[in-house]
Amino acid sequence: MHYTNFISRLFEKCASHAFSPKIQHWINALYVKMFDIRLDEFDTLESYPTLNALFTRSLVKMRQFDKTETHLIAPCDSVIMDFGVCKEGMAMQIKGKSYFVNDLIKSEADVSAMNYVNFYLSPRDYHRFHAPINLKVRRLEFIDGKLLSVNEKSLLRHENVFTQNKRVVLECADDFGETLYFVAIGALNVGRIQINFAPEVVNFKTSQSLSFKTPITLYKGDEIGSFLMGSTIVLLSKGWEYDLKVKEKVYFGQCIAKQLKGKE
Repeated sequence: MHYTNFISRLFEKCASHAFSPKIQHWINALYVKMFDIRLDEFDTLESYPTLNALFTRSLVKMRQFDKTETHLIAPCDSVIMDFGVCKEGMAMQIKGKSYFVNDLIKSEADVSAMNYVNFYLSPRDYHRFHAPINLKVRRLEFIDGKLLSVNEKSLLRHENVFTQNKRVVLECADDFGETLYFVAIGALNVGRIQINFAPEVVNFKTSQSLSFKTPITLYKGDEIGSFLMGSTIVLLSKGWEYDLKVKEKVYFGQCIAKQLKGKE
């Protein structure tokens, strides 16, 4: 077991433990202050019986989002660490650090000319993630691996972080006939990744694949799952024109790309 996995397992045990109400309130309040978390859209501190419950907090009221069919929305609250077009089968985890996309998604698919976007969720962010557009999920790939940190310093220091870490890959089709890959990547202290339509995945111990004869339908804005603590989502798509900047803060629901076919 890699040492980061061991640390993450210990952290998860502590974060999942329900302390007495007074102590838990103090822990929750300390965490909120430490990471400057705004709870405007969420429940009160007293409503979270564990730190894990606070991490994976849900919105009290569903956030409004751009419902235009030809607009793609941000799947989560995050910072854009990098984005661009895959070249020679490679993408960037951060400027200057490239990796082979097929190693990430465990597929021999042709990824040339696909766009990639890296969404980094910090410890302060809302940790549930949503469908950025209407999707049909054809395959789910759970890939066991390390739990290296995915913050900026780690991405600059280490090679192939995304392809080494534990992750869940969703191979989907969008409404425009293109394949879209939604990759939820685990990280330090993120030992488990919850996928709502396949709850068994959270307990997988080894790499395995699930294929769906009848694709799983997800509508834009539907909650797909959640992370524990901070992590990263990589979105691989084709036929979309993105309007983003590196280091830009984006929020679930805002339009970040427009379908090129919609301009024809």
